[in-house]
Amino acid sequence: MPRRDALLFVLLSAIWGSSFLFIKLGLLGGMGPLTLVMLRLLLGSAAMGLLARRLGESIPRSGRILAIIFLVALVNNTLPFSLITWGEQFIPSGLAAILNSTVPLFAVVISHFTLMDERFSWQRVAGVGLGFAGVAALFAPDLLSQGLSGAVIGQLAIILASLGYATGSVIARKHLHDVPAATLSALQLGFALLWVTLPALWLERPWTLSPTPMAWFAAAWLGLLGTGFAYLLFFRLLKSIGATPTTMVTYVIPIFAVIFGVLFLEERLYWMQLAALMCIFAGVWLVNRR
Repeated sequence: MPRRDALLFVLLSAIWGSSFLFIKLGLLGGMGPLTLVMLRLLLGSAAMGLLARRLGESIPRSGRILAIIFLVALVNNTLPFSLITWGEQFIPSGLAAILNSTVPLFAVVISHFTLMDERFSWQRVAGVGLGFAGVAALFAPDLLSQGLSGAVIGQLAIILASLGYATGSVIARKHLHDVPAATLSALQLGFALLWVTLPALWLERPWTLSPTPMAWFAAAWLGLLGTGFAYLLFFRLLKSIGATPTTMVTYVIPIFAVIFGVLFLEERLYWMQLAALMCIFAGVWLVNRR
């Protein structure tokens, strides 16, 4: 990989890894989970819309395609963003990132039943089993000691978010492969904003909140960098080094997220979390190995 692309790869991993940190900072700063998601989507969709326009991409005219994008926006953006943000009220940001790294494991299971060219093999079955063994190792201590406490429910929310990401990705691959990337992202984020705005206004009444300057900064970071600029880097790497090397970012995001959580939030890192992360990484490597 050329040095410049390697630097962009690390930068993308760091930005997406930092998203878990800034979600936590936004929550600690008094911003409601749905309000934070709403602002993130507002800024991100605006940034991606400007990018799509600059690239000269056109909006699909097919009502069916737009309806599918509207659905994908719900399962691939609104629900995951909301679940992760809500879940981080109860668990550390680093743990959220570790659990979120299970997205490829869910994707390979869903793909087996929906895509003809993505069938199970022995190594994929082994990878899924190993990865979810790591997840079970994370759940077990809290579940046994506390039952369905806030920590366990928070972890379940992140797992559901991972399932949403995987489902949306498979639907997009099956039905939206002809839609230009920047336009697809802009439409997804815009539709996701429509999905979340009414619940945010109704449930949290953002005008009654008093977020700190740090919370506003976190929302801006998540929208402009964590969503807008990060997608720009992602598309740049896709074009430069290809899809497979670019998707390896999955392995690096949790590492940055854990480091940021320890450095800036004084989160503790336990040996069980490291062991679970290694199991998940090994599982993801197996399911993607050719």
